[in-house]
Amino acid sequence: MSDGQELVYVALGGAGEIGMNLYLYGFGKGKNRRWIMVDCGVTFGDMASSPGIDIVMPDIDFIAAERKKLVGIFITHAHEDHVGALGRLWRRLKAPIYCTKFTAEIARNKLGEAGIGGKEVKTVEPHTPIEVGPFTCRYFPITHSIPGAMSLIIDTPAGRVFHTGDFKLDPEPLIGPPVDEAALADIGKEGVLALACDSTNVLMEGHAGSEGALKEGLERVMRDCEGAVAATTFASNVARLRTIAEIGRKLGRSIVIAGRAMNRMIDTAVETGAIPDFPDTISDEQAAQLPSENLLYLLTGSQGEGRAALARVATGSHPFVSLGEGDMVIYSSRTIPGNEVEVYRIHNKLSALGVRVVDADDDQIHTSGHGRSEDIKRLYELLKPQISLPLHGEHRHLRHHAKRALEWGAEAAAVATNGTMLQLSPPVNGEAPVVVEEIETGRTYLDGETFVGALDGVVRARLKLARQGHVSIALVLDEEGVLIADPEVRCLGAPEDGEGWPAPLEEMIMDAVDEAIDRLSDKDRLSDAQIEETATVACRRVCAKHWGKRPEVTAMAIRLDEED
Repeated sequence: MSDGQELVYVALGGAGEIGMNLYLYGFGKGKNRRWIMVDCGVTFGDMASSPGIDIVMPDIDFIAAERKKLVGIFITHAHEDHVGALGRLWRRLKAPIYCTKFTAEIARNKLGEAGIGGKEVKTVEPHTPIEVGPFTCRYFPITHSIPGAMSLIIDTPAGRVFHTGDFKLDPEPLIGPPVDEAALADIGKEGVLALACDSTNVLMEGHAGSEGALKEGLERVMRDCEGAVAATTFASNVARLRTIAEIGRKLGRSIVIAGRAMNRMIDTAVETGAIPDFPDTISDEQAAQLPSENLLYLLTGSQGEGRAALARVATGSHPFVSLGEGDMVIYSSRTIPGNEVEVYRIHNKLSALGVRVVDADDDQIHTSGHGRSEDIKRLYELLKPQISLPLHGEHRHLRHHAKRALEWGAEAAAVATNGTMLQLSPPVNGEAPVVVEEIETGRTYLDGETFVGALDGVVRARLKLARQGHVSIALVLDEEGVLIADPEVRCLGAPEDGEGWPAPLEEMIMDAVDEAIDRLSDKDRLSDAQIEETATVACRRVCAKHWGKRPEVTAMAIRLDEED
């Protein structure tokens, strides 16, 4: 390696949080540094922190400014938190995209939805070297909860990085072979500078468990239902869906799929050969002719998504799936932190319909796609990295992971959240990688079809409106600033009347504004800004005194001249 050349790492998303994964590796020095990106994912908005926002993406200003030096984008697998932002952000990057077969098809769909041609996605085989700038990368098959999950081996003149992506060590994954531990040991013998490793379940002891071990529990639960059975899990977990469908067929049930995302994932998995086949399904018209005890529905909506099939079933608004007394819903999934309120709301609505809800607390019907501490420890034993680089986790996960990594044999470990750029080489013996720069990172919101920055104030204003309500005041004045008519007041998100109030809120605001403007000097009446400010202050005083809140206020001064 020539003097001054550095290997650096920085996350723009996914480090210090779970979701929205986007990681960068750079090699070189200063302006000559070349970059690769690993993953380009989303997270999802919620009413508590981002009302009205469906999709949240990383702020990519840093790498967009360096896009001419971005030599490749590598997607480890097709979960939304790793590929979901690709179509939305690619135009700002315009770098070639490298994926294995199943993931490539999903990536092309993402680009197609954004009006971008699929030719930008290059399909590569596992273990095949891909040379981009100073990097030689190759995919290594790993087990996870989706077909085609890959780790990425990144070779540079400064050393090798093994980037795990999401993983566990599943002895019976049902789709594809188990992880080749002998091959991992060989990679470790060749030398691994840094292990960039999934931290999602590092706080949990033991092993994650196997997909194959769920068959018995799923069959036991399903056999116990005399009515219709509906099962939900992540649409991408086609191994689980196939297992559930096979058990349903074994028990004499016909399979009905409700949810476009689930249909699309299953079709893609079959078309790309990720799964050899899937049990035959029937249409909703055919299902209508069968008794409920002969039906198994596969539904989207395991995370409480309001527009998904299961939510519509729970509210009685689904066009063809109807559940009631004696029927069962199986949640073969875990609830992602933050989704509990939405999930339990649907549980309660189903319960009110007489539907029995079964989840992983009731029987062994789910296993995580992320390795627990023993899986992660085993990876360290095989790869023997010099440096531990925890990622894909909240700060508590990263910190715990870094501490355990030193026990598992790493010489150094670093807790680097989004924006912290680390120098991985040349290494400092026995010490954590050096922080070379802190870059500004944040979030980009997709509001409808418009990008909104985290600092633009849109979400902050929306949260304030949700908490405080809004009052609009229209003020019609003559040229001298005298009110021609009573102020027009409209309140949104406010009570009309309250106990002990002398009048309705809108009426009290109107009177207070009228009086405040009457007290203005002749000079102040000539200023629209002063009149609007006076109305705003008067409105907030009334609201604070009687309602106990200070709403957002929009006051508009409208002047009419003599000709009007």
